[in-house]
Amino acid sequence: MVLTTASLLFGTMTLSAQAARGEFEYLRADNNRPDTISDPPNGCRTLNGGAANASNRTDTVATVYRFSDCRDSGRIATVPARGGTWNGAPTLTVAHGVRFG
Repeated sequence: MVLTTASLLFGTMTLSAQAARGEFEYLRADNNRPDTISDPPNGCRTLNGGAANASNRTDTVATVYRFSDCRDSGRIATVPARGGTWNGAPTLTVAHGVRFG
């Protein structure tokens, strides 16, 4: 009886892969071309070429950083999920890392 109850309890649970669904689009600072990260896992990701601006079309909040290791001292901005944007052009700020989740 205990085994059946436990298997029913845990058998119905689904484990999340902890990944954002959707796309994070950014304009590369090194060549002024668009780049996209699709369905990124939660955690820190390097923004290849740096980002001059970004659009978060994932289902998870993203935070952009001056440094590729996403250290707190380099935090630039939080970009809301589902269409949030960030623009570093007015202050010439370049992001090199992004953290999802």
